[in-house]
Amino acid sequence: MKYGFFPRMMWFAFHGSFEKQLHIMTGDDPKIVMKKAKIVYQRILEEIPEFDKNDKFIANILNAAMLAAVYMSLKEKTKLDDITTYYHKAMNESVIMKHFMKNQNKYSNEAQTKLAQQAKVSQSKTNPCTWKFRYEAGSDINSFYMYFDTCGICYLFQKLGISEITPAMCSYDYDMAKRGGSVLTRQYTLAKGGTCCDFHYQKKH
Repeated sequence: MKYGFFPRMMWFAFHGSFEKQLHIMTGDDPKIVMKKAKIVYQRILEEIPEFDKNDKFIANILNAAMLAAVYMSLKEKTKLDDITTYYHKAMNESVIMKHFMKNQNKYSNEAQTKLAQQAKVSQSKTNPCTWKFRYEAGSDINSFYMYFDTCGICYLFQKLGISEITPAMCSYDYDMAKRGGSVLTRQYTLAKGGTCCDFHYQKKH
């Protein structure tokens, strides 16, 4: 993937909150860490195939590349709990993320029809860094299911040799759901050896 407009924009949008929360993981100078991380981020992007323009998951893989870049730039690796706390706070304090989650509406016929279409298209994707998923309607418009059969983050982190931090990103799905007005439940994740990630979304009342 080229270090083009969208990857640059993602770095610009999130690097401030990623830098601010670095004290959770390390006592290293945050500006030095982020300077190193930007170089690593660009190098990681070279390992990621280009995404289709309409692929809804490009932001996910770029956030994963950012977290990987920061983690790989630390002098000493830290515990998963600290990485998880770091990632959650870095994402939740981002103005961009707050705006994005506030303006989501998953519980309309239009939104779920679009999800169903995206699920169908995802099955033909050959890029290993994106996601293939299935959509299933719930009992009414206020709930639905998504079953992820492949995960771009799992693939990328395994390729980078840092699979141990994948759960830090998996757990953020719950924060995203909550901020988007949903309650998320699931039993399995690919990162923990499941055959799929079984997401159930229910509108929060």
